[in-house]
Amino acid sequence: MKGWNGVLNTSMVIVSSLFIAVGFFGYLKYGETVAGSITLNLPVDEFLSTLVKMMMSLAVFFSYSLQFYVPVNLLNLSIQRRISPQHHLIADYALRFSLVLLTFALAAAIPRLELFISLVGAASSSTLAIMAPPVIDTVTQGNTCSWPRALKNMAIFTLGFFGFITGSYVSIKNIIKYFDGEDEP
Repeated sequence: MKGWNGVLNTSMVIVSSLFIAVGFFGYLKYGETVAGSITLNLPVDEFLSTLVKMMMSLAVFFSYSLQFYVPVNLLNLSIQRRISPQHHLIADYALRFSLVLLTFALAAAIPRLELFISLVGAASSSTLAIMAPPVIDTVTQGNTCSWPRALKNMAIFTLGFFGFITGSYVSIKNIIKYFDGEDEP
């Protein structure tokens, strides 16, 4: 389906709207004391907040395999070339188990994980969402790329690069500030 209302565009608008609403209302409710995840601000002894935390856990549990689909497929191809076909299924399960264990260990071992998530988001999101598309557009156009289009692509890339630099700078500054003991949780 082509056009502005394709499956990807529609789903991204819905998901983005939900994230913006949760962020807005979470900040509206808790202000400067909002935690890295809004569920950390919810009261512990209330039934509804416990239900919300359980539903978030289930959402992560059921969507985790979807998030790993592409990396597992890419890694699995290179692994399966090196082993016999009779061990492909075992290697697939071992790879999936190892990746889940690795992410779990990193999440458990890194203090104030939200600081590092912020750094990864600042670096990768601005690169993938803002800087890469104009570069790809310019490269695929080749010699037929007009000057206005190239100028537009350069402006978008510059904006993304500015976001990458400022977001990474602030994230690294917050990480250093935390580990120097200036910003206690």
